Amino acid sequence: MTAREFLEWAGYEGELEHGLFLLGQYVGRGNFYLHFPDADVLTQEGLPLEEMPDEPSKFQEHLG
Repeated sequence: MTAREFLEWAGYEGELEHGLFLLGQYVGRGNFYLHFPDADVLTQEGLPLEEMPDEPSKFQEHLG
């Protein structure tokens, strides 16, 4: 799932650029998704983030 798709799946409703920034911070990739919104969202172990059992709720908690 791409960063853009993940934000939609997670129910993010803000500006795309801001969401991409927040997603990058969440997974520890900094501004990466701002430059590559169609890159796959992976955990630090290289697993697809959407396959983690506690997503997207943990991302939503990160948004505060």
